[in-house]
Amino acid sequence: MSIATAGTGGAYYPVGVGLSEIFTKAIPGMSVSVEVTGGTVENPGLVNIGDCEVGIANSDMAYFAMVGSAPFTNPHPNIKGFINGMAPGVVHYAVLDSSGITRIDDLVGKRIAVGPQGNSTSLFLEKVLNLKGYFWKDITPSYLSFSEGMQALSDGKVDMAIASAGPPVSAIQELVATGKKFTLLEFDDGFREEFLKAYPYYIAYVIPKEIYGLDKDIKTVATQNMLMVNADLDADLVYEMTKAVFENFGTLLAASPSAATITLEIAPNTSIPLHEGAARYYRERGVLK
Repeated sequence: MSIATAGTGGAYYPVGVGLSEIFTKAIPGMSVSVEVTGGTVENPGLVNIGDCEVGIANSDMAYFAMVGSAPFTNPHPNIKGFINGMAPGVVHYAVLDSSGITRIDDLVGKRIAVGPQGNSTSLFLEKVLNLKGYFWKDITPSYLSFSEGMQALSDGKVDMAIASAGPPVSAIQELVATGKKFTLLEFDDGFREEFLKAYPYYIAYVIPKEIYGLDKDIKTVATQNMLMVNADLDADLVYEMTKAVFENFGTLLAASPSAATITLEIAPNTSIPLHEGAARYYRERGVLK
């Protein structure tokens, strides 16, 4: 079995590691590999065609993939919901204090590490720019993993680097460790309200200053994250997988703090229809009718 995650510097990969440990120990004969991928935009396709049996994605991207709306060109009918409730993918826009960049409008003409190919961070930034009246051609993008982007920022090769994961994000912690003075751009109240009205599948989020040793809390936005599985997986197997996760939840938490927001009550609330095996488990536990 393969689990589609993202780059090693984000929040998805440790979740995949935790799941692999659980499945390997709890399900006899199962061998699991954790795959480094482009992330939330690439993963639905990998699961849909069966290259990976399990994948992680933003809830909005899973839904867009299922119905075939942008950025997807075709419907993905073979993805099903598994577990909802992972820590939100929180937008981090990191800039060095020396850059002079203090607001989103300052990004015009700048070099930006926009995340890896296939990740939703570049699509998200394009939404931000468009709402401000700018376009993709107004920046110089570099498609780097979150960790590579933060290193490029530290080395002065880009003016801003993006990461999107539940804080603390390891790539941002790596930037902290360099000793470089940096901050995170925030969405002012007016623009954040405008953005959330235009794109209601995102949520408001505040990054506490203590997490990265910043001078103030950072107002930003986030999207929910969920696990999905291939629709053709045997229902009994998916039932056992779901059961294994909740009976060995400490293993998942030890691998990834972003799993701490998962509860049995919200786990069935995926943005796409549940796999019957997962649904059966939730019904038995009384959290799904």
